[in-house]
This record gives sequence, structure tokens and C-alpha cells, in this order.
Amino acid sequence: LQLEFTTRTYKKTGKSAKDLNKNGGAAERRRVWIQGRFRKPIDAAEENKSHEMSIGCIDDYSATTCRRWDNYYSTLATVKSSELPSNLFQIFPNEFSPWQSLMKQQKKGKPQNVQPLEPPYTASDNVAIVDLGCGLGNTSLLNLIQTLQQHQTGDEVSPKVNAHFLDISGEAIRQLCNDERYQSGIASDSVASYVYDVRQPLKIPIHLEQSVDIVLLLFAMSAIGPYECDDMSNAVTNAIKMLKPGGVILFRDYGRYDDDQLQLNSVSGAQICNNFYLRGVDGDGEEATVRNRLELGTGCYFFELDEVKVMFAGLEVLQLEFTTRTYKKTGKSAKDLNKNGGAAERRRVWIQGRFRKPIDAAEENKSHEMSIGCIDDYSATTCRRWDNYYSTLATVKSSELPSNLFQIFPNEFSPWQSLMKQQKKGKPQNVQPLEPPYTASDNVAIVDLGCGLGNTSLLNLIQTLQQHQTGDEVSPKVNAHFLDISGEAIRQLCNDERYQSGIASDSVASYVYDVRQPLKIPIHLEQSVDIVLLLFAMSAIGPYECDDMSNAVTNAIKMLKPGGVILFRDYGRYDDDQLQLNSVSGAQICNNFYLRGVDGDGEEATVRNRLELGTGCYFFELDEVKVMFAGLEVLQLEFTT
Repeated sequence: LQLEFTTRTYKKTGKSAKDLNKNGGAAERRRVWIQGRFRKPIDAAEENKSHEMSIGCIDDYSATTCRRWDNYYSTLATVKSSELPSNLFQIFPNEFSPWQSLMKQQKKGKPQNVQPLEPPYTASDNVAIVDLGCGLGNTSLLNLIQTLQQHQTGDEVSPKVNAHFLDISGEAIRQLCNDERYQSGIASDSVASYVYDVRQPLKIPIHLEQSVDIVLLLFAMSAIGPYECDDMSNAVTNAIKMLKPGGVILFRDYGRYDDDQLQLNSVSGAQICNNFYLRGVDGDGEEATVRNRLELGTGCYFFELDEVKVMFAGLEVLQLEFTTRTYKKTGKSAKDLNKNGGAAERRRVWIQGRFRKPIDAAEENKSHEMSIGCIDDYSATTCRRWDNYYSTLATVKSSELPSNLFQIFPNEFSPWQSLMKQQKKGKPQNVQPLEPPYTASDNVAIVDLGCGLGNTSLLNLIQTLQQHQTGDEVSPKVNAHFLDISGEAIRQLCNDERYQSGIASDSVASYVYDVRQPLKIPIHLEQSVDIVLLLFAMSAIGPYECDDMSNAVTNAIKMLKPGGVILFRDYGRYDDDQLQLNSVSGAQICNNFYLRGVDGDGEEATVRNRLELGTGCYFFELDEVKVMFAGLEVLQLEFTT
């Protein structure tokens, strides 16, 4: 429905040095928040059933991967270059520029001028290249190996290449080893091959760890499974782990709405889940079991740009774009002809990316390992820290956490705006109704997730409804559920007179609830909630990519009824709070995740002590929030300033 940055700049009111500018006047503070509205599809009940089936199918797919790819390579000796364009000198000219003159010289009889790498490899270098998910080996890489073996002399002009070919299929590796170009590399000790499952967590050949210049991922990741599955995450982690600082991942794979995807959409039994399909499935074979169909086909996922960007978060993006190609089909069958009997067109959509590991990645890796331990400690001490927080703070300033639901989410709260404005100003206001609107006879279920002391405008609404609803009701009823990990927050909330007014009308309930626990929600809230509020709650859970965050999002979505909405507002990247926390020693746990309340002078305190002192805060990017709620309907996506 909506996803945007919202910013706010105001003058600081304090008198301390940090509240004044260089001229002694009030310093400005710039707040950056992300606001989103996400609606669960109306047909979500059927979708949930389909999703549960999909999980089982994906598990079966994962378990049978080796056998299916062995069958594939036993059947196919080659893959057409028109299907999988793989000329490295054309599609990645920068990385392969040191060898372009040599390869063009062999082809055309004279060297060509090419753009060198920055910094270029020299003739004395040994460039380590990994072809990950290699299949029968990249054609241009095998040609390069053979050419280097045949034409390198004492006056070498090109760097040497050490090529490592890795694939899950033993049959593919067997055929590769019989290729004469590969065998020419054996003679010069410049090639090696391995049967390797990149999906296994933190498992890479030890001699390849942080030692590779170039990792090729050419139409390999799409075969692993859906973007959000654990196998995909493990594969990306392993690929990055192979890179030396400054090394690059060269990625090319299927993009959303490629012609293959459009064709697979029409094949019965081919789709496992959103954008993930099985190839080689007979559309007429509806009597075959799901398991049998899985074993017949090899999988293919069709990526979005945002997904690929998030997959390789932490690497420098040198290139990330869609690349398209339209050509005439050459076959004579009905599917190769258009309505007029001429050759039909085929439109290919691929995503191409180049991602570089930071030069200081060695230090970054050490920091990352420390971060994992810190995040685990943070997660384990969450309840105690938030109990301490609410024991200390009775309220949170509205200027810090804007939470007037009637202002920031006017569409969802329009049924009550006239009532609330009437109480405030003495007359009702015209407001834009919901589509479809709630009626006066509705009971609207609202969950304030990570509620703290309760959203002020929601509590005011509950009290107002209790005081002013009559026999001629004009506003829907509200059933509000307040959930928080802190028992202390819930205790204080229950003493609030507005909450107590809701008890009298049986319109409120509260729970001490840990949203991070996998697939654990109060049973009566499952698929029964109209509105889930996530107001500055998700940022406190941990970094965007952690399991706790994933579990929290899953639980929130699971609460929604079909057509229900999540209303999200939280901290955005480069908010003034983040800029201030960057200058506090010991506050940063990992990229964009910080601890509040940490004494910048307390450098002698242990990491664990600092963790227990502070409450956490993550600063989101728009792309991250979009991916978090993938599968929900977004009708608006824009920046607003």
C-alpha cells in the first residue's frame, strides 16, 4: 500500500554543547523514518495452504538436487549458448580485459586495444577464478585455459589463470574432466574440479577461503531455490567467503518475467512457489505425484533486482541491472510461430551484477565474527534490558516517536477520525473513507506489536469509544491487543486509565509475548487481525538479516486476516540518531545496528556489560523493508521529504 522515507527537521531545544551550532544558536536535527503500508492478499487463506505445501515441495526439491542434476547432465551434453550467454569477454569486459588481446589475437590474427582493469593484473599474477555451479564448464573460460597453455611463451603478456570448477553434480564434473580444453589445463597445473554442495552452511574448500580473485555465478543461483530459502543464504555466504579482499563476484541469472517464466506459468505442476519453477515437467502429467514431478525437473528461480542487491549486501556494487534480448525463434513447431505463421519473438530478461569485496575485508571479517557473538548476547538479554528501560522511563516523547495514527495512517483510521476530531475541536471533519470501509457494526481487531506502554492515539481511541459510543453508533468497535516482550511495560500499561476503560467494555487485552520465537503466536490471533501496528518495534529486534527479524515478520503476517494490513514506521538509514551513535564508542554492534544508552567513555567495560546497558536500534533501507514484507501487496513505493 505504501512504503516511503519520511523526514523531519527541527531545532534542538537544549542548552548543552551538542544542542548548539558553531554560532551558538540552536542546532538542527534531521529525522529519517521509513513508513510502509502492506496488505495481505484477499485470497491469502488459499495462499497459506499453498505456502505450506510449497515448503514441503522445496524440502523435497533440496533433498533430490544431486540426483536431478546428475540425470540432467547424463541427458544433455551441452547447454546452448543462446540460452545461457556466457562469453566472459563480452559480458564482463572489465574483469577479463587482461586476456582480451590474447583471445582476439587468436581469433582475428591481431591484438585489439582493450580497457585494462583498475588495478590491472600483471603478467606475473596468478588469477584465481572459481566457476561456482559450473556444470560442464564455462566455454570462454575453458577456451582461455587452452589458449594460455598453447600460446604463453617466455615473453608472457597475460596473467596466468588458476581455474577451479565446482558443481553439485558428479556427472557434470566427470564430463568436464574429459573435455580436452580442461585436460590442457591439467598439463600446466592450472585447473582443478570438485563435487561441491554450495548450500551447506559455512563449508568451502579450505584452500579457497579468502583466496579467490573472481567468483563466477552464471545461471547457478536460480537453480538453488527461492530467494528467501536457507540454501540460497548459505550459498551466498560461501561465495563471499571465498573472495579475497578486493575480489569480485560476477553474477548473471534469470530476471523476473523472462520468457521462460511466462512459459512455465502455463505448465501444470511446474510452479512450486512464487517465481520458482521446475523445468522438464510434462504439462499433461497431472496424475504424477508432486514428489515425482520434483525429481523430473531442475529448478529455476526468477530474480528481482532488489533481491539480488540484498543478497550481496556488504559488497560494493559495481554493476546491477537488467539486461534484455529479443530474438526470433527458429523452430517450426506451433509454439515457435506467431498468429500469422511467422517466427515468434522471444524476450529474454537477465540480471547482471558485479560485486566487489571491500579491500579492508580481512578486518571486516574479524569484526563480523565478533558481531555474531554480540548479537547472540543482545538477543539473550532482550527481556531484561527492556524491563530495565521501562522501569526507568515512564513515557517516550512523541517528538522522538511520532505515533498519531490519525495523522500518519489516515486511510486505515478514517472511520474514527470524525469522532476523535469532534472530541478535540467540537465538530466532525470530512475524511477519506477506507476502501472498503469498516461499518459501524464491525469489530476491528488491532494488534499493537512491540507496544511498550501502548500507542497514545490507540489508547485515546479506546477511551473515547467507551465514553461516547451510544445506541446510534457511527464508528466501528475496536478490539485492541497489546503485545510486548517486556513484562514491566505490560504491567505499566495495565495501570493506564485509558486501558482500564477498555477492560470495562471488554475491548482490550495484553500479553507478554516474544515475537522472535518461530511460528509462535496466540492461537486466537492467527489470521484474525485487521491491523498490525509495527511502530518503531522492528528496529529493536536486531539487524535486518538476523533470524529473529525473519521470525518476527513471519509471525506478524501470520496474524493478519486476508485483506488485513501491516502499518510500519521505523528508523531509516542516516537518521540523526544513527549519526550520533556512530560517534559513541562501543555503541555499534554491526553495520547499522547500535546500542542506545552506552557511555562513550566506558571503553573499559566489557562488550557484554555494554550490551546489557543499552537497548538496540537498527536503521533500515527501503529495499530491506520491501523484501521483509515480500508477498504482501504494496500499492505505493516512494520517497517523501
